[in-house]
This record gives sequence, C-alpha cells and structure tokens, in this order.
Amino acid sequence: MTDETFSLEHFEQLCYSRQHEAAARELIRLLLIIDRHYGKLSGQFVLSVSPAVSAADLEAHVLTRITSAITTLFSDPGFQISPTGFDQLINFQRWLSSLFAASAFVNADHILRALNLYGGEDGRFEVAPTELVKFCVLYSSESQLPLDVELLWQQNRNLTVALCMALLSPRFLGTPAAHSKREALLAWLPERLDSLDSLDKLPVAIIHDVYMHCSYADLPQRHRIKRSICRLVERKLANNHIDSLPMTAPRTASGKRKMLVVLEWFSGGHSIYRTHSRTLEAARQHFDLHAVGYASNVDDLGRAVFDAFTELSAPNDLLACVRQVRELAAELQPQVLYMPSVGMFPLTLFLANLRLAPLQVAALGHPATTGSRHIDCISVEEDFVGDPACFDEKLLLLPSDGQPYRPSAIPVELSLPERCDGDEVAIAIAATTMKLNPRFLQACRQIAQLTQDQYGKRVRFHFLIGQAQGLLYPQLQRLIRRYLPDARIYPHQPYQDYLGAFSRCDLFLSPFPFGNTNGIIDALTVGLPGVCKTGAEVFEHIDEGLLRRAGLPDWLIADSVEDYITAAARLAGDFTERQPLYRYLADGQPLQHLFEGRPEVFGERLLELLDD
Repeated sequence: MTDETFSLEHFEQLCYSRQHEAAARELIRLLLIIDRHYGKLSGQFVLSVSPAVSAADLEAHVLTRITSAITTLFSDPGFQISPTGFDQLINFQRWLSSLFAASAFVNADHILRALNLYGGEDGRFEVAPTELVKFCVLYSSESQLPLDVELLWQQNRNLTVALCMALLSPRFLGTPAAHSKREALLAWLPERLDSLDSLDKLPVAIIHDVYMHCSYADLPQRHRIKRSICRLVERKLANNHIDSLPMTAPRTASGKRKMLVVLEWFSGGHSIYRTHSRTLEAARQHFDLHAVGYASNVDDLGRAVFDAFTELSAPNDLLACVRQVRELAAELQPQVLYMPSVGMFPLTLFLANLRLAPLQVAALGHPATTGSRHIDCISVEEDFVGDPACFDEKLLLLPSDGQPYRPSAIPVELSLPERCDGDEVAIAIAATTMKLNPRFLQACRQIAQLTQDQYGKRVRFHFLIGQAQGLLYPQLQRLIRRYLPDARIYPHQPYQDYLGAFSRCDLFLSPFPFGNTNGIIDALTVGLPGVCKTGAEVFEHIDEGLLRRAGLPDWLIADSVEDYITAAARLAGDFTERQPLYRYLADGQPLQHLFEGRPEVFGERLLELLDD
C-alpha cells in the first residue's frame, strides 16, 4: 500500500475536486507512510514547490498545503466516513493530529467548529449524531474544545473508547492540553473498558501504545488501565481459540532447563541489549536459551546471546505470530518464559496474557508492572525498587550488581572539553519525547530563575531528544520554548553527535516522573554530574539507584520537586560543587561500576524459584 510515491498535488486535486473516496484512500496511505517512518515524510513523498519558497520555509509550506487539503475534505458535508474507513483512520489518528499540531493550525478545531450545531456563538458545542465519526477522527490531544466523554459514551460506547485510545496512544503528550487529557482519561477509561466484552471494535494496532505510554503520566493510578487491557486481550485470545498450554516441562538431555525468551528489540545498538544481554549469556550455564523475535529487530550480536533463535515468519500478522510462539513453546516445553520487555509491540502484550511455561518472568526493558495475571515475577535489582506495592507481580529481586550493563556496541571517539567556570551554564536533558511534561518543564524554568537570582549565572538548556524528528520536532520546539525561550532543541541525531553535544554541557538533569537509565549512563560516559528526582515507581527509583552505584553524593537525589529545583540550581550555580565531581568522574571508574557485577545471579535465582 505504501510502495507507490505519494504525490501532494494528486492528493490536493482529489480533495479540492470532491473525489471523497479516492482522497480518503490517499490520506490513509499518507498516514501509513508517516507511521512507518516514525513521524517523517519519507522519500516516497513528492511535490512541486515554487522557487519563492526557501528551504527554511519548506516544511511549513508542505504542512500548510497538506492540512488545508484535509480541511477541505473533512469540511465537506458530503464527505462521510464508512465504518471500515473509521477503523483504518482511528489507528493513525495520532499522525493526523500531528500533521495539524506541527502546522500553524496546531489542531483541527477550526473544522470541528464548522460541525457545531450551535455555530459557536454562545459557547455551546454539539455535533449531529451523523457527524460523531468525523468528530472522533479530528478531535485531538491538542484540541481546546470541550469533550464530554460521558455523554459520548452514552451515545456510542465503541466510538468513545476508540477515541480515548487514540488520544492516549501518541509518543508525545507533553503540552498542557495533551497532558491534562491523558490524566483525565486514565482515571475515567479503565472502568469503561471493564464493561466491554471484546477488543474487536477497538483500534488493536495502537492498544499496546496505550498500555505502555500510561507510565509517562503523573496520575498515581496510571497503571490501572493495564489490567483492563489485559482482560480484553485474554478474551481476544480465547475468542480466537489461542489457549494457554498444559504445564509439562521435562529437562533436556543435558540436564539443563529450557528458557524461551521473547524479544521485541535486541540488536547491538539497542538499549535493551545493553541492559539485559549479560544476564542472559550467564543464564546459559543453567538453561538452554531459545529466543524468538522479529528478524529485523535482532542482529547477529543479539542472536549470539542465545543457543537458538527463531524468526517470526509472519511479522505483520499479530495472531499468526502469537500462534507461532505458542507452537514453539508447545514443542520446546520450556520451564521459563522470559520477556526482557513488555509492551513495545502488540506481540508481547498478547503473549503476556497466555500461560506458556510454569514460570513466566518479565524484566524492566520498560520499567513498570505488566498488569497481567499470567506474569509471575518481575526481575529487578533491589536498589531500583521504590515501593513494591507498585507491582501486581511478585518481585524476583537481584542484588544491586546482579544485572551489569554492557557498554554501547556503537564505537565512539570523544575528546572531552576542559571544564571551566563561566557566566552561562549549559544543562543537558537527554530524554525521549514521551518523558516531557508540563510539571518537569515548569521545574526547568524555575531552575533557570533560581540559578540566576541566587548565583548570578545564566542557564541554557540543551534538549537532546530521542525521536525528535519529522512531525514531532516542530511540536517539541513550540512546547519547550513556551517555557524556556532560549533553549536549544536538537533533532534526533547519530549517537556520536549526540554524545558530542552532551559532552559540551556542564551538567545533566533527569526528567521526572519517568527518569533515565541509558541517559545517565551516557552522562557518566562524558563525565557529567547531574540531578534526579526519586519516587515510588521503579521508573523513578532507577535514577537514584544508578547515581548511588556511581558514588555520587546524596544531595543530587531529590525526594520532591522543590528539592530537585534547589539541587539543580546549586549544581548549576556553584562551580565549586561541580569541580570535584568532574575530577571524580574523569577516570571512568564510577561508570565502570555499572558494567561490573554478577550477571550469573539471575539464572541462579530462576533455578531457586523452579526448585521451590
């Protein structure tokens, strides 16, 4: 469907000549291209441009033309969306929203207002029942119009839940408008999901994004929705006659137990390989390790960790992949099913809701509870646990040195700058788009003000944002500069360039509530001290554990936002606080502590559980 070149002129011609069905097909094709290229308009996208449009203005020019054509299409009363069309569009609704969010429109409210039965004169907003589908496709996390989800629920339950899923699925929900919607929907939606009988009317292609991205919210009950999603996934599996296996698990002829490992990403350059490969290698002393995963996501370095690797034969067919893994488990009869991460792909979400081995363990490739009744344990280092009550599962506790990391497989040559005092302090923030939120950015603004007022130092923030590309980059720029007008915001860049920019800063801040693992490792790699905020959830507490392992002082670990602001201003404003930390980090030994330890403990603890 995406093989052919997408022509903007052809799409405009279809929209402006009211060829609705053909225009809608082209729109879906455009959104699919954007989705497959992580928000970028790829080389398959072509257009003619006036010579008067400069290179600097080209992106805005393109977005204006695309969103104007979409506006014409959706504003036409004759354009109606079929049930099949809605099912396709709602899976890509976040990219439709991103097209408007990256443009001067910011959202599609101008189209929605045209659908208002009251004309918008007295503040009331209501659309006709025949326009509800169009409303759900166009209403976005950036919309400023009121959304009465309870009223919408009473009118059409499936439509309401599909819209809520679409609003909760984006990788970037950092603006006040988007963040507040997420907080409200995560509180409201789980109970409604529990009343549904089936996933079949919901956008299954994005449900794993809702499942995973809820962790980036502030709401204390943010993970409640995971349990609701898991129950629906269980029903979906049962309705498709994909059942759990009977539990018989004999030993191999060698006497070793068998472990089936389900991989999402496991290539040499990926963070999960860095954090989990050494424990898996060590586990081969006690287990025969058989991994299964997507061929394109596991390179030779990743495959070498295991005794055997099976490629998923139909990677674009979710249920076929689930059946293949189930059949593999039936053949191997493993004692342990292990998933380094759960939720980055629909496959692991579905497999986490089956019983394929007597002992089923997940790790913290995505650090949060799974919400599944079929995951017995979470493997986690003891110094990473804040409050065990945050987990639905039992904890398979490892010592603090029980999961040593592996240095990046990407070769890097760095010449670190000399650290000097100056009038301006550069603060690095290394984070993915998901980790930005209004509370954190407001804290950054307060840090800059406090550093200036108390220490007489100017602060400039350097945002090194993973996935800051395509449609997301202009949205990030607009949001960050709302709080920090002089911040430098880097687009997604190669690892060498990223580390180079990181090294030219004076200190780092970990975002909150969802902190960093690899960002802290990268900071220590370039010899920078930093500040984190700890908390009850494991994704808050990991930062504390890493800073303590590196031997950094306690005052860099804040228990509250107020303490975080104070500590960051102190580190930024007083060079005499940073200077001894630069010297301490310069020999690389604090970083080396993270790569040293006892990776064999993981396999030993699994054996203990099996023998019990």
